[in-house]
Amino acid sequence: MNSTALVRDLCAAVADLGAPASAAERCATALRLTALAAVLLGGAWLYWWLPLGWAAIAALLIAAGAYALLLIATHEMVHGTCFGMGRWEQPLGCLLSWPMAWPFLTYSRLHRLHHRWNGRDRRDPERTTALPAELRRAGALRRLWWRWQLPLRLALLGGVGLIADTAIKGWRLRPVDAALADAQWRDGAGVTVMHAAMLLIALSQGALGRYLLFWLLLERVIGLVVQFRGLVEHHGLWPAGLSPRRGSHLLTQLYSTRNVRAAAWLNALMGGLPHHSAHHAFPWIPSARLPLASHRIAAVLQRHGAAAMYQVASYGHALGWLWREGHSGQSQQAVHRP
Repeated sequence: MNSTALVRDLCAAVADLGAPASAAERCATALRLTALAAVLLGGAWLYWWLPLGWAAIAALLIAAGAYALLLIATHEMVHGTCFGMGRWEQPLGCLLSWPMAWPFLTYSRLHRLHHRWNGRDRRDPERTTALPAELRRAGALRRLWWRWQLPLRLALLGGVGLIADTAIKGWRLRPVDAALADAQWRDGAGVTVMHAAMLLIALSQGALGRYLLFWLLLERVIGLVVQFRGLVEHHGLWPAGLSPRRGSHLLTQLYSTRNVRAAAWLNALMGGLPHHSAHHAFPWIPSARLPLASHRIAAVLQRHGAAAMYQVASYGHALGWLWREGHSGQSQQAVHRP
Protein backbone atom coordinates (compact mmCIF):
# COMPACT_ATOMS: atom_id res chain seq x y z
CA MET A 1 0.00 0.00 0.00
CA ASN A 2 1.34 3.40 -1.02
CA SER A 3 0.55 5.58 2.02
CA THR A 4 1.43 8.80 0.18
CA ALA A 5 -1.06 8.04 -2.60
CA LEU A 6 -3.65 6.97 -0.03
CA VAL A 7 -3.36 10.23 1.92
CA ARG A 8 -3.53 12.23 -1.31
CA ASP A 9 -6.70 10.43 -2.41
CA LEU A 10 -8.30 10.77 1.03
CA CYS A 11 -7.71 14.52 1.00
CA ALA A 12 -9.06 14.81 -2.53
CA ALA A 13 -12.18 12.81 -1.64
CA VAL A 14 -13.28 15.28 1.04
CA ALA A 15 -11.79 18.51 -0.32
CA ASP A 16 -15.21 19.97 -1.17
CA LEU A 17 -16.58 19.24 2.33
CA GLY A 18 -14.38 21.74 4.14
CA ALA A 19 -16.28 24.84 3.04
CA PRO A 20 -17.94 26.89 5.82
CA ALA A 21 -21.41 25.81 6.91
CA SER A 22 -24.15 26.83 4.49
CA ALA A 23 -27.15 28.93 5.49
CA ALA A 24 -29.31 25.79 5.65
CA GLU A 25 -26.76 24.01 7.85
CA ARG A 26 -26.53 27.00 10.18
CA CYS A 27 -30.31 27.11 10.42
CA ALA A 28 -30.44 23.40 11.29
CA THR A 29 -27.76 23.90 13.95
CA ALA A 30 -29.63 26.88 15.41
CA LEU A 31 -32.84 24.82 15.57
CA ARG A 32 -31.00 21.95 17.28
CA LEU A 33 -29.46 24.19 19.93
CA THR A 34 -32.69 26.13 20.45
CA ALA A 35 -34.71 22.93 20.92
CA LEU A 36 -32.20 21.54 23.41
CA ALA A 37 -32.09 24.86 25.27
CA ALA A 38 -35.91 24.88 25.44
CA VAL A 39 -35.94 21.38 26.94
CA LEU A 40 -33.24 22.37 29.42
CA LEU A 41 -34.97 25.56 30.53
CA GLY A 42 -38.41 23.92 30.59
CA GLY A 43 -37.20 21.01 32.69
CA ALA A 44 -35.34 23.32 35.06
CA TRP A 45 -38.42 25.53 35.44
CA LEU A 46 -40.59 22.50 36.25
CA TYR A 47 -38.06 21.34 38.82
CA TRP A 48 -38.33 24.65 40.67
CA TRP A 49 -42.07 25.10 40.12
CA LEU A 50 -43.27 21.62 41.16
CA PRO A 51 -43.17 20.39 44.74
CA LEU A 52 -39.97 18.47 45.33
CA GLY A 53 -40.78 14.88 44.43
CA TRP A 54 -40.54 12.34 41.64
CA ALA A 55 -42.17 14.59 39.03
CA ALA A 56 -39.72 17.40 39.71
CA ILE A 57 -36.79 14.98 39.67
CA ALA A 58 -37.97 13.46 36.36
CA ALA A 59 -38.23 16.90 34.78
CA LEU A 60 -34.71 17.73 35.92
CA LEU A 61 -33.30 14.46 34.58
CA ILE A 62 -34.78 15.23 31.16
CA ALA A 63 -33.25 18.71 31.38
CA ALA A 64 -29.90 17.14 32.29
CA GLY A 65 -30.00 15.01 29.14
CA ALA A 66 -30.59 18.12 27.04
CA TYR A 67 -27.79 19.96 28.84
CA ALA A 68 -25.41 17.05 28.16
CA LEU A 69 -26.13 17.36 24.44
CA LEU A 70 -25.62 21.12 24.59
CA LEU A 71 -22.24 20.62 26.24
CA ILE A 72 -21.35 18.06 23.59
CA ALA A 73 -22.20 20.76 21.01
CA THR A 74 -19.52 22.97 22.54
CA HIS A 75 -17.03 20.56 20.96
CA GLU A 76 -18.09 21.99 17.60
CA MET A 77 -17.55 25.48 19.00
CA VAL A 78 -13.99 24.55 19.94
CA HIS A 79 -13.37 23.84 16.25
CA GLY A 80 -15.46 26.76 15.05
CA THR A 81 -17.60 24.43 12.92
CA CYS A 82 -20.91 24.88 14.74
CA PHE A 83 -21.90 27.93 12.69
CA GLY A 84 -18.72 28.22 10.65
CA MET A 85 -17.67 31.30 12.61
CA GLY A 86 -14.31 30.12 13.94
CA ARG A 87 -13.20 31.72 17.20
CA TRP A 88 -16.34 33.87 17.32
CA GLU A 89 -18.17 30.79 18.60
CA GLN A 90 -16.15 30.77 21.84
CA PRO A 91 -18.46 33.18 23.75
CA LEU A 92 -21.40 30.84 23.13
CA GLY A 93 -19.28 27.93 24.34
CA CYS A 94 -18.50 29.81 27.55
CA LEU A 95 -22.15 30.76 28.06
CA LEU A 96 -23.19 27.11 27.83
CA SER A 97 -20.27 25.70 29.82
CA TRP A 98 -19.62 28.02 32.76
CA PRO A 99 -23.00 27.44 34.53
CA MET A 100 -21.98 23.76 34.76
CA ALA A 101 -18.49 24.82 35.95
CA TRP A 102 -17.04 23.34 32.76
CA PRO A 103 -13.77 25.18 31.88
CA PHE A 104 -14.51 25.61 28.18
CA LEU A 105 -11.52 27.79 27.31
CA THR A 106 -9.08 25.41 29.02
CA TYR A 107 -10.68 22.44 27.32
CA SER A 108 -10.45 24.26 24.00
CA ARG A 109 -6.66 24.57 24.34
CA LEU A 110 -6.25 20.99 25.56
CA HIS A 111 -8.44 19.64 22.78
CA ARG A 112 -6.11 21.17 20.21
CA LEU A 113 -3.27 19.25 21.84
CA HIS A 114 -5.42 16.12 21.75
CA HIS A 115 -5.82 16.42 17.99
CA ARG A 116 -2.08 16.93 17.61
CA TRP A 117 -1.03 14.11 19.97
CA ASN A 118 -3.76 11.46 19.61
CA GLY A 119 -2.08 8.14 18.84
CA ARG A 120 1.38 9.74 18.78
CA ASP A 121 2.32 11.36 22.09
CA ARG A 122 1.49 9.80 25.46
CA ARG A 123 0.87 13.29 26.88
CA ASP A 124 -2.42 13.38 24.93
CA PRO A 125 -4.80 14.97 27.49
CA GLU A 126 -7.73 12.78 26.39
CA ARG A 127 -5.93 9.44 26.35
CA THR A 128 -7.77 6.73 28.32
CA THR A 129 -5.73 3.68 27.28
CA ALA A 130 -2.79 2.40 29.29
CA LEU A 131 0.29 1.70 27.22
CA PRO A 132 2.04 -1.66 27.81
CA ALA A 133 4.99 -0.03 29.58
CA GLU A 134 2.61 1.81 31.92
CA LEU A 135 0.84 -1.41 32.82
CA ARG A 136 4.13 -3.13 33.61
CA ARG A 137 5.19 -0.32 35.95
CA ALA A 138 1.78 0.29 37.52
CA GLY A 139 1.18 -0.39 41.19
CA ALA A 140 -1.89 -2.11 42.59
CA LEU A 141 -4.07 1.02 42.74
CA ARG A 142 -3.09 2.12 39.25
CA ARG A 143 -3.88 -1.34 37.87
CA LEU A 144 -7.23 -1.22 39.65
CA TRP A 145 -7.94 2.11 37.96
CA TRP A 146 -7.10 0.80 34.48
CA ARG A 147 -9.12 -2.37 35.05
CA TRP A 148 -12.28 -0.69 36.36
CA GLN A 149 -12.05 2.58 34.47
CA LEU A 150 -15.55 2.36 32.99
CA PRO A 151 -17.57 2.12 36.23
CA LEU A 152 -15.20 4.46 38.07
CA ARG A 153 -15.52 7.15 35.41
CA LEU A 154 -19.27 6.82 34.95
CA ALA A 155 -20.49 6.14 38.48
CA LEU A 156 -17.86 7.82 40.65
CA LEU A 157 -15.92 10.58 38.90
CA GLY A 158 -18.63 11.87 36.56
CA GLY A 159 -18.67 15.57 35.77
CA VAL A 160 -16.56 16.56 38.78
CA GLY A 161 -13.88 14.16 37.61
CA LEU A 162 -13.87 15.68 34.13
CA ILE A 163 -13.61 19.21 35.49
CA ALA A 164 -10.77 18.28 37.87
CA ASP A 165 -8.93 16.33 35.16
CA THR A 166 -9.16 19.27 32.76
CA ALA A 167 -7.93 21.71 35.39
CA ILE A 168 -4.99 19.50 36.40
CA LYS A 169 -3.89 18.80 32.83
CA GLY A 170 -4.31 22.45 31.94
CA TRP A 171 -1.90 23.32 34.74
CA ARG A 172 0.61 20.59 33.86
CA LEU A 173 0.67 21.44 30.15
CA ARG A 174 1.20 25.18 30.58
CA PRO A 175 4.86 24.82 29.49
CA VAL A 176 3.62 23.35 26.20
CA ASP A 177 0.90 25.95 25.55
CA ALA A 178 1.45 29.35 27.16
CA ALA A 179 -2.16 30.34 26.38
CA LEU A 180 -3.42 27.79 28.93
CA ALA A 181 -2.62 30.12 31.83
CA ASP A 182 -4.90 32.86 30.48
CA ALA A 183 -7.58 30.32 29.57
CA GLN A 184 -7.63 28.89 33.10
CA TRP A 185 -7.79 32.35 34.66
CA ARG A 186 -10.72 33.38 32.48
CA ASP A 187 -12.54 30.09 33.08
CA GLY A 188 -12.05 30.45 36.83
CA ALA A 189 -13.35 34.00 36.82
CA GLY A 190 -16.35 33.19 34.63
CA VAL A 191 -17.39 30.13 36.62
CA THR A 192 -16.95 31.94 39.94
CA VAL A 193 -19.05 34.95 38.92
CA MET A 194 -21.87 32.82 37.49
CA HIS A 195 -22.09 30.46 40.45
CA ALA A 196 -21.75 33.22 43.02
CA ALA A 197 -24.73 35.01 41.46
CA MET A 198 -26.84 31.83 41.31
CA LEU A 199 -25.91 30.86 44.87
CA LEU A 200 -26.88 34.29 46.21
CA ILE A 201 -30.29 33.99 44.53
CA ALA A 202 -30.80 30.52 46.05
CA LEU A 203 -29.79 31.76 49.51
CA SER A 204 -32.10 34.76 49.24
CA GLN A 205 -34.98 32.36 48.51
CA GLY A 206 -34.06 29.95 51.29
CA ALA A 207 -33.58 27.16 48.75
CA LEU A 208 -29.98 26.13 49.32
CA GLY A 209 -30.74 22.41 49.69
CA ARG A 210 -32.83 22.30 46.55
CA TYR A 211 -30.20 24.31 44.71
CA LEU A 212 -27.46 21.84 45.65
CA LEU A 213 -29.65 18.89 44.62
CA PHE A 214 -30.28 20.63 41.30
CA TRP A 215 -26.59 20.82 40.44
CA LEU A 216 -25.81 17.38 41.86
CA LEU A 217 -28.32 15.67 39.57
CA LEU A 218 -27.16 17.69 36.55
CA GLU A 219 -23.54 16.82 37.30
CA ARG A 220 -24.25 13.09 37.66
CA VAL A 221 -26.19 12.75 34.39
CA ILE A 222 -23.93 15.00 32.31
CA GLY A 223 -20.79 13.40 33.69
CA LEU A 224 -22.05 9.92 32.85
CA VAL A 225 -22.90 10.88 29.25
CA VAL A 226 -19.69 12.79 28.52
CA GLN A 227 -17.39 10.29 30.22
CA PHE A 228 -18.98 7.44 28.27
CA ARG A 229 -18.69 9.34 25.00
CA GLY A 230 -14.99 9.88 25.52
CA LEU A 231 -14.34 6.19 26.22
CA VAL A 232 -16.29 5.00 23.19
CA GLU A 233 -14.43 7.27 20.77
CA HIS A 234 -10.86 6.38 21.71
CA HIS A 235 -10.46 3.73 24.38
CA GLY A 236 -8.27 0.79 23.41
CA LEU A 237 -7.11 2.23 20.08
CA TRP A 238 -3.96 4.03 21.17
CA PRO A 239 -1.56 1.13 20.49
CA ALA A 240 -3.52 0.35 17.31
CA GLY A 241 -2.61 3.75 15.97
CA LEU A 242 0.83 3.96 17.56
CA SER A 243 2.35 0.60 16.71
CA PRO A 244 2.37 0.76 12.90
CA ARG A 245 2.82 4.55 12.91
CA ARG A 246 0.93 4.49 9.63
CA GLY A 247 3.37 6.95 8.06
CA SER A 248 1.24 10.10 8.43
CA HIS A 249 -0.66 12.10 10.98
CA LEU A 250 -3.88 11.74 8.98
CA LEU A 251 -3.75 7.93 8.94
CA THR A 252 -2.83 7.83 12.61
CA GLN A 253 -5.98 9.80 13.37
CA LEU A 254 -8.13 7.47 11.28
CA TYR A 255 -6.87 4.40 13.10
CA SER A 256 -6.68 5.85 16.63
CA THR A 257 -10.38 6.71 16.76
CA ARG A 258 -13.63 4.76 16.58
CA ASN A 259 -16.88 5.38 14.73
CA VAL A 260 -20.32 4.43 16.04
CA ARG A 261 -23.17 3.34 13.79
CA ALA A 262 -25.75 5.78 15.11
CA ALA A 263 -29.14 6.70 13.67
CA ALA A 264 -29.23 9.94 11.69
CA TRP A 265 -31.21 11.76 14.40
CA LEU A 266 -28.76 10.70 17.13
CA ASN A 267 -25.79 11.64 14.99
CA ALA A 268 -27.31 15.09 14.52
CA LEU A 269 -27.90 15.53 18.26
CA MET A 270 -24.31 14.39 18.93
CA GLY A 271 -22.88 16.94 16.51
CA GLY A 272 -21.49 14.30 14.16
CA LEU A 273 -19.25 12.75 16.84
CA PRO A 274 -20.31 9.17 15.98
CA HIS A 275 -18.21 9.72 12.83
CA HIS A 276 -15.19 10.37 14.99
CA SER A 277 -12.52 8.98 12.69
CA ALA A 278 -13.55 11.36 9.91
CA HIS A 279 -13.61 14.22 12.40
CA HIS A 280 -10.09 13.50 13.65
CA ALA A 281 -8.68 13.15 10.17
CA PHE A 282 -10.41 16.32 8.92
CA PRO A 283 -11.47 18.40 11.97
CA TRP A 284 -12.50 21.39 9.85
CA ILE A 285 -15.41 19.53 8.21
CA PRO A 286 -18.78 20.74 9.62
CA SER A 287 -20.62 18.08 11.62
CA ALA A 288 -23.53 17.76 9.16
CA ARG A 289 -21.10 16.58 6.47
CA LEU A 290 -19.22 14.01 8.54
CA PRO A 291 -21.48 11.07 7.51
CA LEU A 292 -20.71 11.81 3.86
CA ALA A 293 -17.02 12.22 4.71
CA SER A 294 -17.01 8.80 6.42
CA HIS A 295 -18.63 7.22 3.36
CA ARG A 296 -16.05 8.69 1.01
CA ILE A 297 -13.14 7.81 3.29
CA ALA A 298 -14.34 4.19 3.54
CA ALA A 299 -14.53 3.97 -0.26
CA VAL A 300 -10.98 5.28 -0.67
CA LEU A 301 -9.60 2.89 1.96
CA GLN A 302 -11.30 -0.03 0.25
CA ARG A 303 -9.99 1.01 -3.16
CA HIS A 304 -6.43 1.11 -1.83
CA GLY A 305 -6.78 -2.19 0.01
CA ALA A 306 -6.22 -0.43 3.32
CA ALA A 307 -7.74 -1.49 6.64
CA ALA A 308 -11.23 -0.19 7.37
CA MET A 309 -11.85 2.36 10.09
CA TYR A 310 -12.62 0.98 13.54
CA GLN A 311 -16.33 0.89 14.26
CA VAL A 312 -18.81 -0.35 16.84
CA ALA A 313 -22.40 -1.23 15.97
CA SER A 314 -24.12 1.12 18.45
CA TYR A 315 -23.65 2.92 21.74
CA GLY A 316 -25.36 -0.03 23.42
CA HIS A 317 -22.83 -2.43 21.92
CA ALA A 318 -20.06 -0.06 22.98
CA LEU A 319 -21.26 -0.14 26.59
CA GLY A 320 -21.26 -3.93 26.64
CA TRP A 321 -17.85 -4.12 25.01
CA LEU A 322 -16.32 -1.56 27.38
CA TRP A 323 -17.68 -3.49 30.34
CA ARG A 324 -16.37 -6.83 29.10
CA GLU A 325 -13.02 -5.78 27.69
CA GLY A 326 -12.33 -2.08 27.34
CA HIS A 327 -12.06 -1.27 31.04
CA SER A 328 -9.56 -4.06 31.62
CA GLY A 329 -6.66 -2.21 30.00
CA GLN A 330 -6.15 -5.04 27.50
CA SER A 331 -5.99 -2.60 24.60
CA GLN A 332 -5.08 -5.16 21.96
CA GLN A 333 -8.54 -6.71 22.41
CA ALA A 334 -10.27 -3.37 22.05
CA VAL A 335 -10.45 -3.44 18.25
CA HIS A 336 -13.71 -3.58 16.33
CA ARG A 337 -14.03 -3.44 12.57
CA PRO A 338 -17.19 -3.37 10.47
